[in-house]
Amino acid sequence: MADGFSNMVNNVTASLKKEECKTLRYLCTDLFNNICVEDLRGALLAFAKQTQTQAGQSQAGDVLLMELMFRMKRFDILKKVFGTNRQQVERIVKKGGILSDYRVLMADVSENLEDEELQSLIFLLSSTLPKERLARATSFLDVVVELEKLDEVSCDKLDLLEQCLRNIHRMDLVERIEAYKNRGQNVPCAVPKVQNSFKFAPVQHQSPVQPVKQSQCCSQEFKNLKLSVPETGTQHQEAFMEEYEMNLEQRGLCMIIDCVGFDGDLLNRTFERLGFRVILHSLLGLKETQKVLEDLTRNRILHGVNRFVCCIISRGTDTYLLATDSSRLGIRLEDLRQLFSPTHCPSLCGKPKLFFTLIYRTSEAPNTCSMDDEYLETDAPTCHCSRRQCADARTIPVSADVLWSVCRAEAKLLEGSGHQSVYMHALSSTLLRGRERKMLLLDVMAEVNRNVVSHNQQNPGNEYHFQLSHTLRKKLYL
Repeated sequence: MADGFSNMVNNVTASLKKEECKTLRYLCTDLFNNICVEDLRGALLAFAKQTQTQAGQSQAGDVLLMELMFRMKRFDILKKVFGTNRQQVERIVKKGGILSDYRVLMADVSENLEDEELQSLIFLLSSTLPKERLARATSFLDVVVELEKLDEVSCDKLDLLEQCLRNIHRMDLVERIEAYKNRGQNVPCAVPKVQNSFKFAPVQHQSPVQPVKQSQCCSQEFKNLKLSVPETGTQHQEAFMEEYEMNLEQRGLCMIIDCVGFDGDLLNRTFERLGFRVILHSLLGLKETQKVLEDLTRNRILHGVNRFVCCIISRGTDTYLLATDSSRLGIRLEDLRQLFSPTHCPSLCGKPKLFFTLIYRTSEAPNTCSMDDEYLETDAPTCHCSRRQCADARTIPVSADVLWSVCRAEAKLLEGSGHQSVYMHALSSTLLRGRERKMLLLDVMAEVNRNVVSHNQQNPGNEYHFQLSHTLRKKLYL
């Protein structure tokens, strides 16, 4: 057992980056009692030996490694080292994971915080944590560790973090914390008990180049288990969320409005490959853009789609789109979102509505104008919905089922020869890769964010500022 598991540990740790190793240590904090966690390889080997002698389970170390790779979305390691895949491991994890739900939640929050948001959070905690401790923090998990030392944060003490996240307007993360807190009023805060977590048949370890056979990764009792865990494995409160219903007779509709002449064709190809019907408009002015959008909300075509995507690339300001104009009234972003709400577009009620907007910021400040002034009618368009959809329109919140992604960059980037948007290219490639890997859309967007952040770190002065919010009520795969 020792040699086989040791080889697995070597293969896993050699494949991880420095920050990933830090995350792994944090996730295992409750398991590595009295073990030096700085020696990651030694700690994992000691854990396996400890669980083998105490509980008689020689496979606990294997399971821990697989769950860690699942939580950290290193599905390539699952395939390479263990010969298994995400679907098999998620069934095992749902049956009973080794890792603490609290630590998984903290790692999830850390992964989804942008650098600017982390700095804002550190500022908010400047009166709670000593300055020298904050100065050493390079990630959200570093901050959490320091707060845990002062007993300001723990698995049953999250009010401080929740308030800080509210103050930086990350309500999506606040909701995750609230869901964790409400997951069960009688659930105690305790270290996971490894000996009660899994029931496996013994595994014969192989050489480091030969992965464990897939049939050895989970016992027969899991094979008929039909459960789903988000791709990150971190949004555990959504384990029992249903998926958006995707009628096989319907297709998604994607509206693309490219007002700068770049990347519209790329998005067209991407969403066609994803199975969407695509409508592409190029180089529209403000009045034309407004009319195209309003006409679409009235079009009965929306009644026969199962999801809607709107992609807009335009010059503008932080809150307004200018299309190809520079001196006319701008379109307010909030009006764009409201245009497809159940109030104005009941055909999309209860269906996921995804908005991907790229704004190249100009120095010009347009006059402000609400689309309601000229183009939107006070009453909703004539409803062509079924009785069920009409009932949904009365019961589903107006703001529900929306994913809102806005990326901003300086207009000077358009002056470069052969310009290509980092955001749109990251979105395109990650959506296609996410389709192949059966990733949740929210996890796809987290990966897009990491790509944008990586670009910004390597290209100071040409940054893209990415923001994401959503009110999705169900799990969504594209």
